[in-house]
Amino acid sequence: MPRGEKQTNASDDRHIDRHGTTIGYLSAIVAMAIVHVLPANAAESRFELRFGPKGITSLRRSDDQQKVEFLRSGASLGDVVLRFRAGTGPWQEVATADVPDQRQERNRDAGEFAAKHDLGDGLTLSERFVLRGDVLLWTMRLRNGSEQALQIGDLAVPLPMNTDYPHGFDKAEVKQEIFTRRLIRHAFISGDGSFLFWLPVGGVGPHLVMTPIEGTQLEYFTESQSNYAHGGGRYTVFIHSAASGAAEKRGTWRQKHTSIRLAPGQEVVYGFELRWADDYEGIRNLLYQTGRVDVRVVPGMVVPKDLFALCALRTKHQLVDVVPEFPEQTQIDHLGRKQGGMHIYKVRFSRLGENMLTLRYGGGRHVHLEFFVTQPLETLIKKRARFIAEKQQHRDPSKWYDGLFSLWDVRMPEGQNLLGPDNLGGQHPYAVSGSDDPSNSKCLYLSEKSVVYPDRKQVAALEYFLEHFVWGKHQRTAEEKPFPFGIYGSDSWFSNRFAKRDPLDGAVSRPGGHSQCRMWRTFDYTTYFALYYNMYRIARQNPGMVRYLDAAGYLRRAFGTARAFFEVPYSIRMEGGWSFTGWPDWAYTIGNFHEKYLLPIIDAMEEEGLRSEADYLCGQWEKKVKYFLYDEPYPFISEMPVDSTAYESSYVIAKYALRHGLKLDERLWQDKNSGKWYSHPRIDPAVHEAFLRRQLLANLACRGWLETSYYHYGSDFRGCGSAHYTLSYMSQMGGWSILDHGLYFEDKPAELIRLGYGSMLSSWALLNAGTAESDYGHWYPGQRHDGAVGWGFFPQKFGHDWNPATKGIPRGAWPVDGEIDHGLAAYVETARTVVIDDPVFGLIAYGGTLQQQGNSILVVPKDGVRRRLHVVRGPRRLHLALDRDGFAENRPVQFDEDLAGIRFALESRTSGKHVVSVTIGGLPAGTYDLLLDSQRLMHFQAKDEKDATVPLPMDEKQQPSVVIKRR
Repeated sequence: MPRGEKQTNASDDRHIDRHGTTIGYLSAIVAMAIVHVLPANAAESRFELRFGPKGITSLRRSDDQQKVEFLRSGASLGDVVLRFRAGTGPWQEVATADVPDQRQERNRDAGEFAAKHDLGDGLTLSERFVLRGDVLLWTMRLRNGSEQALQIGDLAVPLPMNTDYPHGFDKAEVKQEIFTRRLIRHAFISGDGSFLFWLPVGGVGPHLVMTPIEGTQLEYFTESQSNYAHGGGRYTVFIHSAASGAAEKRGTWRQKHTSIRLAPGQEVVYGFELRWADDYEGIRNLLYQTGRVDVRVVPGMVVPKDLFALCALRTKHQLVDVVPEFPEQTQIDHLGRKQGGMHIYKVRFSRLGENMLTLRYGGGRHVHLEFFVTQPLETLIKKRARFIAEKQQHRDPSKWYDGLFSLWDVRMPEGQNLLGPDNLGGQHPYAVSGSDDPSNSKCLYLSEKSVVYPDRKQVAALEYFLEHFVWGKHQRTAEEKPFPFGIYGSDSWFSNRFAKRDPLDGAVSRPGGHSQCRMWRTFDYTTYFALYYNMYRIARQNPGMVRYLDAAGYLRRAFGTARAFFEVPYSIRMEGGWSFTGWPDWAYTIGNFHEKYLLPIIDAMEEEGLRSEADYLCGQWEKKVKYFLYDEPYPFISEMPVDSTAYESSYVIAKYALRHGLKLDERLWQDKNSGKWYSHPRIDPAVHEAFLRRQLLANLACRGWLETSYYHYGSDFRGCGSAHYTLSYMSQMGGWSILDHGLYFEDKPAELIRLGYGSMLSSWALLNAGTAESDYGHWYPGQRHDGAVGWGFFPQKFGHDWNPATKGIPRGAWPVDGEIDHGLAAYVETARTVVIDDPVFGLIAYGGTLQQQGNSILVVPKDGVRRRLHVVRGPRRLHLALDRDGFAENRPVQFDEDLAGIRFALESRTSGKHVVSVTIGGLPAGTYDLLLDSQRLMHFQAKDEKDATVPLPMDEKQQPSVVIKRR
């Protein structure tokens, strides 16, 4: 009896699926696999199951001390949704959960459950869960018992896993519930290589892995709108999707929508296997053992055009071919096979935008790898800054928002793309400045770029913003009492600033209306003190570029705003309680983006002789450090219960404690809301190391790693684990912390460096940038949008998310920007080239090109900034950083195999004579000579694990050669 004919979209030719064979033979293969691979005794299993009338109602791992429940309360695993039709008639939709006449059988001792569903028109679906050892097998047998052919257009499987998060996450018991017993989902929907897995939010505990059986492929998914703050939504994967997926004409999809035709009497079997894994390596091994392709890739799935990708592909099957989507614009070289079955490929892309590689292996199997190719990083960095300065600032002295940097919406008619308070474009009023916070992110990005590549016009735009929009308007001045330096956070600071609704001396903020005391949103403060610090750096290095304030003035503003960050929100009360968007003690108790700038601000104040100010900020910062380490078991929330915003701060806190140490204290500070005093009579470095590991695992849990599509790999999963809205600003900010962790704290750093660097690159895929040949952008063609960027990425074919700009959008970058410039700014601030002797790929350079010459290694930095270089050679680590200027463009940094000699050329980016400070860490101990253009400038001592800082005199026209060598 031949297997059903599988079809693609109606416009495609029909073809016999590669599994076209008798169903009896297929069933025999499945049965043989079960008998051959799996133990027969269910008692040996680690699955703890409960069955209800419609399937599995409880799924746990029996040896899990936390008793994590993997299914949502009240839900059943086993529901299947089908759309089918006879001939060319209309599609009929039926869900097995709604079929009243299903027949069931259970064998609890054997861990089995079976049900037969009569779906109508002679179509039946027989489901069976069979537990054998550590594998739970779920099979679905479709049979056409009618006398006419039936076409199965959709075969969809809802997965009601426990990814909802309870309200009240300010309570200790709720946070414990979320981080230890609720889940984050990971999904890779890609033909035969598809897989899903779930793990606890905190990253510790059992990992449940779901893989299709032989003959089952996944090609599509949908997800209903969830409550953004609390997860949820209905996530459904499709084995066939021609009825609903192909019918959705809006948006694009990268895989075929298929159907299957069953002749009278025909049947077909599909299914999944569920297994447990303990960690990511365990999942990789399961993918390999079950016949899939375990993929490792560098530098990531987002690849600048002037660099290349390396892919390591491990599979038990014969790897037949790697097929590029654009063969004329893709060069693929097979570099050989390594021990362990890994095939290494080098891929160069010349076409900008989306590029897919299809792996064909194992007798007709396939899996897709989705890359995104960008212009060179330096081009992207400069292009985005130019776009902000030239197109995204309001300049109209008659408007109260004169100077505001605002959103760019590519869907609006020409002349109306720049949104603002008088042109909302459907946005919430609070979002017109770029995000939830009127301080927004564009000013910070522009300042970071101007620190690296000074530009007089862009600095002038920043000063116009500060003078006309910020000081004495959005931000209170130093002289205004009470609450100097306070920042009005609201839909419109103008309404709060001048509405005179609530007296400041009462320090009460009333919900549901305007309030002068609405200054409690801590995220506003971090962006502004980071901006002021960057303006201090610009003014100090290029005093001729600034006119509004000098370097000292900007540093005073940075300090005043940082002080207000700790003092002002904490001084305000909200009548009727607090909402999830703000809490008075958030400066101390949650992670705020950019608060790591406090540390260089403290250093700058010490350098400038402002010791008391530095001591004050250091004291406040250490209150927070100790709170995270000793006072709060789960300090990883931000303004959402599962919000990756925290993982930049949590890493910086752990690193600070391990590098600086902490002192004992008694009654350090009191939470005036709860009345609790915090004391720390015991300081234990082991606690700091444990926290470093815990925050890393939590960061990894909400980040794509094994999913080799550019919109998942390295991305944080916002929306509390939902599939919609990937590539947020924390893809890069939290990704930096993973990369930095690997460079400084991990004995075997290769895996973390791969993921961290891939994360750093990831959100550049949202930038709409290109050449005339590519019509200036993959997402939104046309030169006027060359340099625009999307707020996030929407991975579904078509749908909507929480923001008004996403009420009906196609797959791809959001059509409006917003918070994403926080992430792009973080990339510019932390960009680096990393050389590592990788155990899989060998000696490679992330963010650069590399070659070996005898005992020397030469790397040309192409990370877009050219200020930092790290070398990882086994246990040896070299860290090289410049505080200004940069390595000369297209000239190599050369270092010896033993890291005892370094040679590089500098380029000046600053006018006049000046000094570049070069910080070097990890040099082998000894005495070193520093030569500038072959002239010995000085010598210095290097000690293992200690940084050395050496000054280099520069002239604006110089490109001096620098040599550092051990005597």
